[in-house]
Amino acid sequence: MINKSFSIIALICFSTTSMALDYYVAPSGNDQSSGLSLDATSTSGPFQTLYRAQQAIRDLKKNGQFNESVTVHIQPGTYTLQRILEFDIRDSGFADREIRWQGENGAVEISGGITLQTCTEGENKIWNCPTANLALDDIKYSDTNRKKGSIPGFELFVNQHRLQLARWPDSGWAHIKIPMDEKTKFSSFEQLPLLQNEVSRAQIHIFASNDWYDQYLPVLAIDQNSNQITLSAETTFPLASGRRFYLQNILSELNSSGEWFYDKPKARILFIPPDKVIPENIIVSSLQKLVSLKAAKNISFHNLIFRHSTETAISISNSSDITLNKLEVNNVGARAIEAVDSNNIIIANSQIYETGEGGILLTGGNRNTLQSSNNLAINNHIHHFGTTILTYSPAIRLGGVGGSAKHNMVEYAAGTGIILDGNDHLLEKNEVSHVCDQSSDCGAIYMGKDWTQRGNIIRNNSIHNIFGYGLESVDLSKNFFKYSAHGARGVYLDDAISGFTIMGNIFNNAGEMAIQLGGGRDNNIENNLFNTEQYAILVDNRWPSYNWEENKKRLKAVPYQSQIWRNKYPELAQPMAHENWPEGNKIRRNVIISNKLGGTTLRYWLPEQSNTLSDNLAWNTTGQFNVDYDVLDRLKKRAGAPWQEWVGEGIEHGSLNVDPCVTITGNRATFCAQSPVKQIGFQMIPSDIGLIK
Repeated sequence: MINKSFSIIALICFSTTSMALDYYVAPSGNDQSSGLSLDATSTSGPFQTLYRAQQAIRDLKKNGQFNESVTVHIQPGTYTLQRILEFDIRDSGFADREIRWQGENGAVEISGGITLQTCTEGENKIWNCPTANLALDDIKYSDTNRKKGSIPGFELFVNQHRLQLARWPDSGWAHIKIPMDEKTKFSSFEQLPLLQNEVSRAQIHIFASNDWYDQYLPVLAIDQNSNQITLSAETTFPLASGRRFYLQNILSELNSSGEWFYDKPKARILFIPPDKVIPENIIVSSLQKLVSLKAAKNISFHNLIFRHSTETAISISNSSDITLNKLEVNNVGARAIEAVDSNNIIIANSQIYETGEGGILLTGGNRNTLQSSNNLAINNHIHHFGTTILTYSPAIRLGGVGGSAKHNMVEYAAGTGIILDGNDHLLEKNEVSHVCDQSSDCGAIYMGKDWTQRGNIIRNNSIHNIFGYGLESVDLSKNFFKYSAHGARGVYLDDAISGFTIMGNIFNNAGEMAIQLGGGRDNNIENNLFNTEQYAILVDNRWPSYNWEENKKRLKAVPYQSQIWRNKYPELAQPMAHENWPEGNKIRRNVIISNKLGGTTLRYWLPEQSNTLSDNLAWNTTGQFNVDYDVLDRLKKRAGAPWQEWVGEGIEHGSLNVDPCVTITGNRATFCAQSPVKQIGFQMIPSDIGLIK
């Protein structure tokens, strides 16, 4: 498989054509030139702007002269966009005549920012940047269900460091003490600041009810006497004691390094630089997007840096055969790249980090016909993403049908790493670590609430060091609350998601539950290696009050009885013996190592009939290996049963309780020569997981 993946990457990186027309762009160029050479002293010298190169290609096509591939050679420097660079059918190539936009000979930055001039340092290390005549008020804040308020519509970057709006408390979180109503008013455990006339501009960032959904809302009032906050918009979920929040966009709280404030009445931006940073490059984001492709085809972008959009940097819709290769995308307000209702999109060999709402979104194909999108994210390093909206802002999200994510490294984020929606997606040889760092009930890889999103494969990935973070307990009588690292899952099959194959993965300290199978059907968990101090696999039948109507609604929304669907997913068309139970699942040939003294490693709440549990190897390095079980069709239930007792129930067959003799180093598992895993038919996991160097 490594040869095939490397071939894909090599083809993207090194493909050339024997006949091509070349245009050149350079910061020192002239848009009155022809753009056919790099000789700036000649009338054939380079263009100065990307817009002019785009127009040259359109003219070429309009005049019937588009007879060969076209490459735009973009020379080093910063290209500050005055408007979104928009591509459509006029900018498209053909399968044998691609249009290629390529940075070369050094760093090529495409920016949607405005550079602030004449900034000066004042008292208390606070810098002052005049903003008159910059039209910053025309940059509108994106008002969504998760982001509301009267804060600036732009962000501030100093030497490419994203600064935080002046906030209280200066770091960490404050906490709800008592909700005074359901969704708008509460008291605080911590003493609230005196804001005087600043409340109308203040915004709250809040986890109102749980540790998996955060949002930003405007503040109506702060009463210091009662230590209460009133919001001017409702939280999505009811307020609850102990939950987290902080306040931002408060001038009087501009007192810590890395904070800033836009003083609109005085037309100035104030900021305190990050520690050990001497401000040299001070930029506010300006353009909503940098590049937009609509109904475009056969275009590629290579070796480019994209920065300083207020929303998504690169937006693709209703397009096909687009390649983004060796890009760097950072310091953007929302996602780095999104491709919606598009096919044959390749995002490869790129660096994505410091994004407000995630990394890559790829949706395409046709769920009615199950036609594949063939979208691919390969060999990308995505880290420190979802820095504004912390939860459900994944590094990679695949939707529709037939997308793939291979050999990516996903790490360091508050919330979920990868989310799947739809059918027949493939996650293969990715490394996912240190995500869900500010979330509980969170999956490093997540999908949920659907019987029909089948055919997805999670194969030969390394998922490690997943911890989670959430409220553990609260006691108002003692004025006490406690947060801890808990509640994360490695792979989270939530709310009866079904028809998944999870095979050949290494789960090494991959959360409180390495895999949670939450009431789903027809899932295959096979040939995985687990090393954990918590649960390796947890299967449940949801809770008694779980609302199954959403699952039924989604079932009716797809043609699951059509011949195409019946051929692809025959189990889905069959009657359910018990629609509320996890039926038809297979858990076999897994190696499960527990390192917890006296702990329970497996929880099986499922019926015996239709489920297969067999040929697994279970081992506890500290003593007894325990299992919780509730055999639903036997009414047989036991917590913390020793392995021998569980096997004696006759539900699990052919499994072993012996030392597998394995060492896990990074993304590689090495079994000793005498390892007993061959007795259960365990297949060795590939060693080429993660980025291809």
